[in-house]
Amino acid sequence: MISKIYRFGLLPILISFPAWAQVPDDDTIIVEGIYDETVTLKEVAGSVDVLSGEALETIALIHPSEALNRVAGVNIHRGSGQEHLTAIRSPVLTGGAGAGSFLYLEDGVPLRAAGFANVNGLFEAGTEFAGRLEVFKGPGPALYGSNAVHGLINVQSASVDGSNNVTVLGSEEGLISANASIGLSHNLRASASVVSDSGFRDDSGFDQQKFQLKYENDLGPWRVEGLSSFNNLNQETAGFVQGDNAYLDDDIRFTNPNPEAFRDGKSYRVQARFEREFGDKTLALTPFARRAELRFLRHFVPGQALEENEHSSLGLQSAWYGEGLNIGADIEFTKGSLFEFQENPNRFSFVQGLHYDYAVKSVVAAAYVQNEFNLSDKLSLDLGARAEFTNYDYDNQASDGVSGRFIRTPDRSDDFLTITPKAALRYDINNQTNFYLRAARGSRAPQVTDLYSVQLSQVAGEADVETLDSLEAGLKTELGLFDIELAAYQQWKDNFFFRNANGFNVVNGKTKHSGLEFSFNGALTPWLDISGDGTLAKHSYNFTEITGSAANNITEGDRVDTAPDTLAHMRVTVKPNSDWRAELEWRHVGKYFTNPGNTARYPGHDIFVLRSNYALSEKLSVFGRIDNLFDKRYADRADFAFGNERYFPGRPRTVFLGLSSDF
Repeated sequence: MISKIYRFGLLPILISFPAWAQVPDDDTIIVEGIYDETVTLKEVAGSVDVLSGEALETIALIHPSEALNRVAGVNIHRGSGQEHLTAIRSPVLTGGAGAGSFLYLEDGVPLRAAGFANVNGLFEAGTEFAGRLEVFKGPGPALYGSNAVHGLINVQSASVDGSNNVTVLGSEEGLISANASIGLSHNLRASASVVSDSGFRDDSGFDQQKFQLKYENDLGPWRVEGLSSFNNLNQETAGFVQGDNAYLDDDIRFTNPNPEAFRDGKSYRVQARFEREFGDKTLALTPFARRAELRFLRHFVPGQALEENEHSSLGLQSAWYGEGLNIGADIEFTKGSLFEFQENPNRFSFVQGLHYDYAVKSVVAAAYVQNEFNLSDKLSLDLGARAEFTNYDYDNQASDGVSGRFIRTPDRSDDFLTITPKAALRYDINNQTNFYLRAARGSRAPQVTDLYSVQLSQVAGEADVETLDSLEAGLKTELGLFDIELAAYQQWKDNFFFRNANGFNVVNGKTKHSGLEFSFNGALTPWLDISGDGTLAKHSYNFTEITGSAANNITEGDRVDTAPDTLAHMRVTVKPNSDWRAELEWRHVGKYFTNPGNTARYPGHDIFVLRSNYALSEKLSVFGRIDNLFDKRYADRADFAFGNERYFPGRPRTVFLGLSSDF
């Protein structure tokens, strides 16, 4: 730890980047990765946020939550190292529910196969050198199916003709990172990120390397955009600290109760988009291939079994679009496996020995149509629907039977069909203001682990298609000096499959979600900008399940755990001159219950971050930030499981310094 004198001696240098790089003038804010056609934010009859490349450069992120939690309605809990759990207009979801409820894309292609998703999936994306991040809140458009239930996040790669950039960053806690994105020619760009973090808790460091190669060119009548990506993560995982308010205790919060825990993951992806115009329509074909490998210790449950999973996929996206019409078909073939073995002695029903060893082949085929109708000069109607068929062929590679709480089911095959309609009205009140109404359904086939990592009280194949019906109204406007967006939504979810606080599966849950989101951005003077967002939400159980434990009993109307009522962020940027900028950011997370019975609660927290940038020349800048400026004791994540309150403590006050060169 550096001294207080040194720490505060850095403050005059820490004069930061622009606060609201994510929302320039609306005419320039485009959504290019989620949709086949390039559209502006105001043309979307729905809630979409764009974090620009300039914003990402400002944040100099190490973890995706540092950027994405700036979006209203988004709440990403950071775990140890690069782990995370996501909420988009939802509670923070775990397990198969967390993996299957949010769709993570890179240049419009899912990072993982639908049934083989990873709850920590964003660590596989190239967020460190992305050209932009796009967030669609609520059920996705008809172009996307499984996992686009509560929302989707698209990581859009940087254009090959963008500027070159090299950035190095270090922290007082031992983090060192280097990012580079360099154009090798007029049609080829290479990007790389290398980070090593010793962690602020005992035995909690990680090393991660990412590489990306992007190609853009015209081949005869075809426009081609190719992308290949590689990610490698080696992480020493810190487990939960346990006990009442353990995150407040300096003798506990820096410790690691699970020094044996780890997470090792690799992923490889190749994709290419071929586009050709035929009159006023365009044909787009996107073949892709991917492989993901993950090996980790399940430190968060008794027994701490070792899990190894992997899958490989081949697929094709196709679209015929133009003049508001988009017709498409997608197909994907995947082969994956899962192995789970517990070396530790029996702990409750978590028994020593083999839990699961199975392989699954899947086929996902889908067709969709989406069309916009101009009903008048000011009123438009957007209609769409997607049909998606999923087949799983499960092969148990161990003996059938029961081992403790774990059931190894015989070989079987399961099919699922989902149909998801979408409808939206947009009314352009004037050039500065529009209003929209949207009704949409999101749905997903169960995750492979939901179906085949079967536990006591569950029947193989019992997990069903999960559906989310959403109604939303929104207003996008300019008011004086400010760009403002307001959205209200109501959502109902059926067949919610999740694991309760004792780790047992619940197969037919129902929840209800309502919320109000507000975001704004404005330049008060040439040297002072202000921006921010706020969320007021209520997430509640819509069914009753009595387990005999007050902590785990679910009563209709109770709040869903890990679902704060309030989230807020505000950023103030001061620009004394063209070389010097300062940003102060406030992050608010409201109180929330940590168990289904609503008997335990986390009080919430307020954190401040100071960011800085000073241009030493046209090509070289020095920058820095102080996380947790006032050294608040807080928890990145709080929950209650197996009879204990558990926490991932938040990082203490930490200084980061770096150099960035654009050329």
